[in-house]
Amino acid sequence: MSGMRSLRKLGFATLMMSSVSVPALAESPVTFDRMSNPEPENWLMPHGTYNQWRHSMLTELTPENVGGLRLAFAVPLGGPAGHFGTETVPLVDDGFMYVTNSAQQVFKYNVQSGAIAQQIWSFDPEADLDGTNFRLLVTNRGVAINGDLVIANTPDGRVFALDKNSGETVWDRQVGIEIAENFTSQPLALRDMVLVANSRGDLGGRGWAASLDAATGDEIWRFYMVPGPGEAGHETWPADSDAWMTGGASVWTQPSYDIESNLLYYGTSNAAPAFDPAYRPGDNLYTSSTVVLDADTGQLEWYFQYVPNEGFEWDEITPNLLVDTEVNGEMRSVMAHHSTRNGYYYLLDATTGEFILAQPNSPGTNWTAGLDPKTGQPIEYDPDSDFQAYDGLNALRGGATRSGCAAASQWGGQAYNPDLNRVYSTVTDSCFTQAANAPNYDEQPYVFGLVVDGEYVGDLDYALRGPFGFAPAPDELLRGLVGPMLTAVDVSTGETVTSVRVQAAAVASGTLGTTTGLVFTGYGNGWVRAHDAGTLATLWEVNVGTGFKAPPITYAIDGKQYIAIAGGASGGLVNETAVLWVFTL
Repeated sequence: MSGMRSLRKLGFATLMMSSVSVPALAESPVTFDRMSNPEPENWLMPHGTYNQWRHSMLTELTPENVGGLRLAFAVPLGGPAGHFGTETVPLVDDGFMYVTNSAQQVFKYNVQSGAIAQQIWSFDPEADLDGTNFRLLVTNRGVAINGDLVIANTPDGRVFALDKNSGETVWDRQVGIEIAENFTSQPLALRDMVLVANSRGDLGGRGWAASLDAATGDEIWRFYMVPGPGEAGHETWPADSDAWMTGGASVWTQPSYDIESNLLYYGTSNAAPAFDPAYRPGDNLYTSSTVVLDADTGQLEWYFQYVPNEGFEWDEITPNLLVDTEVNGEMRSVMAHHSTRNGYYYLLDATTGEFILAQPNSPGTNWTAGLDPKTGQPIEYDPDSDFQAYDGLNALRGGATRSGCAAASQWGGQAYNPDLNRVYSTVTDSCFTQAANAPNYDEQPYVFGLVVDGEYVGDLDYALRGPFGFAPAPDELLRGLVGPMLTAVDVSTGETVTSVRVQAAAVASGTLGTTTGLVFTGYGNGWVRAHDAGTLATLWEVNVGTGFKAPPITYAIDGKQYIAIAGGASGGLVNETAVLWVFTL
C-alpha cells in the first residue's frame, strides 16, 4: 500500500527555457505557521484558510473600480479528452503559481510580471487514465505545498511529492488500491503531515481519510468512513451481508481544520448502491454525514448524519465553514454547512456536533415534511426502522415512481464575509423522478470497488447504471422552481438575506469574497462575475467561453491584485479546452 515506485515509473519533470529570462528568486518554505496566519498576497490552500472562509483581505479591488477588470493573461492547461471537467484551484506563493490539469500534470509558473505566466517546470506522473473505470472520474483539484514540497495525487490512487524548486520527484506512494480507489480532491498540508482521502466510494468502494508523513509519504493513520466489523457504527449496516464493503461514503473535498481544537471536519458522500437503500437496511453510517476526527490520531470525535438510509445520491461535498458567531444572543463556535445536497443549511456546534438549527435553501425543497427542531433529523425518520421512507420519496424496491425536489451547491466552497456575517453560495434546484425497480443481485452482484485477496473485481457499467434511474421531473414541480441562484445567507440564523437568479444551466463554481464587499464566481455558460456583497448586484462580468466548475482565487504582486479561475467544464458531448484565466485592473 505504501511501497516506493521504481524510478522509471515516476513520470518526468521538464524545465522550461524561455526567451524571457526567469529570475532566480529565493522561496520561503510554506510552514504551518504561515498557513495558520493568512498572508493576503498569497493563496496557500484551495479555500484560502483552514476554516474554509474563501475570504480575502486584499483591498485594491472595490465595488467602485471592479468594473475596470481586464484579462491579464491566460494559461492553457491541457488534459485528456472526455475528462470530467477542469476543477483545479491554483496556489500562489510569492509570485509563483502551482496548478494542475485533469490528468494531474503539475505546472509551476512565475507570474510576478503580471502580464505572462513563465513556466518553470512541469511534471507528468503518467497516471493510468485509459481504463474504462476512469472515463467519468478523470479530474483533479490541485496540489498542496508543505515546506519545500509540492504534494499531489492521481486518479489511479497514488500520492507523490515534488521538490518545489526543481520539480523532481522526492517520493511516490501507491496509497489507494489501483482502479478501485482514487483521488480527486487536493491534499491538505497540516504541520508535518499531508491529508488525503478516497474519492471513489460513491461508485461502490469504501470511503476513507488518511494522514501521511509529508517528508516520506509513510501512512500515519487511516479512518474508514464505512465502519468494518467491531468498529462503532458497523451495526448500522445489514448483519447478513457484506454491503458495508461497497458502502460508499467517499470524501470529495478537503476537510476544514480548527487550529485550537485540532479537529478535522470531513463531509462524506452518499451510500452505495446510490439509489437502493433497501439493499443496505439501516442508517448506513457514516454516509451523507459530517465526520470529525482528531488530526493527530484519526480518532472519531463526533459525527452528524444528515439523511440516514439515504437513497437520493446526496453527497455532502460542500466544505464546512468554521465560524465564531452569535446565536440566540450567545457567542458560539459553530460549523456551518451550506448548502447540503438535501436542500438545507445546517448549523452545528463545532466542538460537540450538537444540532443548532437548519433552514431550507430553496422553496422547492420537498423531499421531507421538515426537520425535527431538536435533532435535525427528517421528521419521517424512524430509528427503529431499517428503511426510511422520507415522505414517500426514498426508493423502495418494486415501488411506484416518485418525484421530488431538493437544492444543492457544489464542492467549490462558499465565501464567508465576517463583517456582514453572511455566507455566499451558488445553489441549483434539483428535481427528479425516481423509478424504483427490483434488481436481481443474485444474477448480477453489486461488487464494484470490492477487493478480494488484494485483487480488484467489479463492473463500472453496472455500478453507474444501477438498479434505479432518474428522469425529468413533471412540469407541475418544475413550474414552482426559481432556478439556479446566487444566495447570501445569514450564518447565525440560516435565513436567506438576498438571492439573485442566474441565467445559466449550471452554477458549479464556488465563490470568493473580499473585505471590500465583493463576491466573485464563475458560471457554467462561460461568465465570470463580480457581485456586490450587500445586494448581489452584478458589478463586472466577462464571458470567456469556457464553462466553470472550479472556484476563483485572488492574490497580489507588489500590491497589484489579481483574480484567477480555471475554466473548462466538460460534460456530455462537450469537451472544452482547459484554460486558467487571470484578471486585473
